[in-house]
Amino acid sequence: MNKFIPIICFYVPLVISCLNILGLISKFISPDRAQLVAYLNLVLIIIGSLLFQKKIKTLSSTNQLWFVFYILYYCFGLLATGLYGFQTSIIATFVPVIYFIGFNILLSDKDQLKIFLQVVTVCFVISSFVTIIFLKLNFNIYTGEVLRGWDLDRAGGLNGDPNAAAYTSIFAYILFNQLYQPSKFVFRLLKTIILITIVYSLILTFSTTGLFVFTLVFFILNYKFFTGLKLILLACAIPLFYFGVFALQSQSQNLDLSKAQTAKVNNLFNLMTLNFEEVDNSGRGELLEQGLYYLYKNPILGNGIDFSVAMRTHNTYAGVWIDAGIFTFLFFIFMLFSYLFKTFTLKPRLRSFSMSILVVLYLFMISLQSVINQPNLIIFFVLVGYLIDYSKSDQSFNSLETSKSLN
Repeated sequence: MNKFIPIICFYVPLVISCLNILGLISKFISPDRAQLVAYLNLVLIIIGSLLFQKKIKTLSSTNQLWFVFYILYYCFGLLATGLYGFQTSIIATFVPVIYFIGFNILLSDKDQLKIFLQVVTVCFVISSFVTIIFLKLNFNIYTGEVLRGWDLDRAGGLNGDPNAAAYTSIFAYILFNQLYQPSKFVFRLLKTIILITIVYSLILTFSTTGLFVFTLVFFILNYKFFTGLKLILLACAIPLFYFGVFALQSQSQNLDLSKAQTAKVNNLFNLMTLNFEEVDNSGRGELLEQGLYYLYKNPILGNGIDFSVAMRTHNTYAGVWIDAGIFTFLFFIFMLFSYLFKTFTLKPRLRSFSMSILVVLYLFMISLQSVINQPNLIIFFVLVGYLIDYSKSDQSFNSLETSKSLN
């Protein structure tokens, strides 16, 4: 097969999605041109999937759960749409489905999985760097201009959304930390600098969810450190960590932070101290309550495809139930637990890598409604599915753990 087919049909759309190039085209050129590029991406993935059929050896059995979910979602969702009359662009909802199917076919080739990991790592690292640059330039992607007269409170990155910028930085950290394992001191130092820069980009988002999720991910990725005497040191370090959180919260008024930034620091303080009643959910609680009204109204069949998006529910779990009913929701939960439990069968390093990815996705589903609707996020489920299934072959799987292209 021509080596340019995967590049053109899969990796070009992947880069466009990860770097939100469609948003940039829409803002600086034309929304019509952006829509044209979006359709072209889908056509390329479909063509690539058809051409790549001959190279398929074994598709991921774990990822087959998603096809069952999609069947349930669209069957119940379409039935509810017909019964209750909710109208939406059903064709647009097929975008993440097409990406999932396409990359499920592509990653059945282990060589392509390695390339995929390298491409997506570079994209997310670049995106995290751009997050810092945009904030320092006081550039707002929504207006497409440098703001004058007032400073941005939170970094929004290429998506213009702090939460999206936060999970982008977390994924950048996970991927780069896992895949780049240099042996020479100079390159290990370079890796440390890049990781610190990525963490800095996360901090600039002032995302409560993002900072909380990263704390969990950091412990999962550094599982080797927390053994024996080091585990005792961790127990001693936890009070120091909370002391630091208390100090940051008490001194937040003296750090020249804006009101929004101070509120986010207080939010993190409340979250870390398990004072959930005082955690500000930025209005998501009210939106969720509004969505739950429709959930209780039609709990069995749901209210129709994409109904929760129209209601801005801001919760993926509730959104699945609201859209397609309780049976689809229960299978969705079963599927997510299946992915998580299967990661325990992996080798330690790969287990922490896969589990970290799932933790980010699962926790951001609580506050975002678009996790399973975004092409650049749904591909991570494809990735984890193949990591789980490829683990049965130790020899080939060892080469997937790290990348030493730079030493």
